[in-house]
Amino acid sequence: MQYHTLFEPVTIANLELSNRFALCAMGPVGLGDKEGGFTQRGVDYYVERARGGTGLIITGVTHAANNVEVHEYPSTPSATVNPAHFVRTAREMTERIHAYGSSIFLQLSAGFGRVFAEMAEGEPPVSASPIQSRWVDEACRPLTVDEIADIVRQCGEAAGIAKEAGFDGVQIHAVHEGYLLDQFAIAFFNQRDDKYGGSLENRLRFAREVCEEIKRVCGDDYPVTVRYSPKSFIKDWREGALPGEVFEEKGRDVAEGVEAARLLETYGYDALDVDVGCYDAWWWNHPPMYQEKGLYRPYAKLVKEAVGIPVICAGRMDDPVMAAAAVADGTCDIVGLARPLLADPDYVNKLRADDTAAIRPCLSCHEGCLGRMIHYKNISCAVNPACARERYARLVPALRRKKVVVAGGGPAGMEVARVCAERGHEVVVFEAKSRLGGNLVPGGVPSFKE
Repeated sequence: MQYHTLFEPVTIANLELSNRFALCAMGPVGLGDKEGGFTQRGVDYYVERARGGTGLIITGVTHAANNVEVHEYPSTPSATVNPAHFVRTAREMTERIHAYGSSIFLQLSAGFGRVFAEMAEGEPPVSASPIQSRWVDEACRPLTVDEIADIVRQCGEAAGIAKEAGFDGVQIHAVHEGYLLDQFAIAFFNQRDDKYGGSLENRLRFAREVCEEIKRVCGDDYPVTVRYSPKSFIKDWREGALPGEVFEEKGRDVAEGVEAARLLETYGYDALDVDVGCYDAWWWNHPPMYQEKGLYRPYAKLVKEAVGIPVICAGRMDDPVMAAAAVADGTCDIVGLARPLLADPDYVNKLRADDTAAIRPCLSCHEGCLGRMIHYKNISCAVNPACARERYARLVPALRRKKVVVAGGGPAGMEVARVCAERGHEVVVFEAKSRLGGNLVPGGVPSFKE
């Protein structure tokens, strides 16, 4: 294996992962049913990434607490809506994932707060303080101490249900991207004068209590990780800084980010899944195609140098040379892939076989993973029509091999040829021009072998 360092085992708490790759959490819209369980489509979606060799599967966000923020169903699963049904549907998934030698964590959310866009009419979003909502021109309602305690309790309850369902650990969503726990952790959002406001330790108290409650319910050896942003890139309300821009950080700066990472480790978190940004600086958390690959690496390295627990680094990390170097030089312990594993669930196995030419590349286009998820309530991928439709769109070997002639080597013709060839047919492509590609060629795509 050319990239053998990426296939060495790594340990989170007492759990050994088979390799250094993790499927990072992506919005699981369309993968849950109206009772809070996983649909068959959701089960197949996660199992396919394990079958493709990914060492750690982290699910999309599931909501632990549903009494303060009432979330839309059947958008996403939730362990606490109907625990028996959740366990029944999740057990099939976790057992199949384990059969492929992979591990799986359930991502648990304490809440969205000011970035929640689905509050009932007349109900303001909640947050640490009466701050401005990200989406509407009204102030948030501060959570009471009793409400915080109830959310903490439900996070522990959800983790206990996840453990029963066969999940190897949980990831807390999140002291990142400006979600509810992050709104408590960042002074720009947190104006409280009780035990949850003021000092950094007080602002992180909510996140600390969540971890402690999960450890109390599930045991000290049960892995609890957290999605974490050491820098916010906030210039002002609803205004984020661009790459390379000189600005005054209103959110979490790097110095506080490193200190917070140290504190999260002392609180009992077993790994930090690092990115940067905030809903007010959206392009950092969801880097588009014109952002550089591996843009979180400098921040992951700062965190890694400050803590002794494993660090996951995502952010367009699908260049294997770059990923292997990041593990080798101590930037991170685990390479996080989200959209690249939507584009090609077999990425890891293909890399293990040194067959990089066969990897279907992610475009970082946001068309299927975010665009269709928002507008059509179902996750998908612009370059992988089988994404989240694995059972229905899988290419199976043809019962009888045929000779197929494809007239025209444009995008559609090449896709027809590819599908037919993968099913075992003999394919001949006729193209009038000197090279394949059609309208892809003026778009800047390199020429294809004829």
